[in-house]
Amino acid sequence: MSVRETYLNDYGISSHDAEKILSYCRSATRYDQQLILQAAQEVYPEIAPYLFLNLTTGLGYDRMGITMMQRKDFQGYRRKTIETYNRYMILNGKQIV
Repeated sequence: MSVRETYLNDYGISSHDAEKILSYCRSATRYDQQLILQAAQEVYPEIAPYLFLNLTTGLGYDRMGITMMQRKDFQGYRRKTIETYNRYMILNGKQIV
C-alpha cells in the first residue's frame, strides 16, 4: 500500500489517539520539536521543514504553497510522520497514547 493510501488506523493509531498526538505536537518544546523534525526527516527529507511546520503550528498545505507534490501525497507523509514520531516517543518512554 502506498503512503498516500495509508491512514492512521492502518498504523494502529485511532482518531482519538491522533488528536492527542497532534495536540502534543502543537505544544512541543525543544527536545520534542527536535524529535518531530527528526521523524519528518526520516519520512521524507525534502519536505521535512513543511511537515514540521504543519505539525507544530497547524499551518495547512495550501497556506505553505507546496508545489512539489499533491495534497493527498503530503497528507500521507504527514500521517507517516505522526506514526514515526509516536514510535520515537514510545522508545523514549514518553508514550502519548
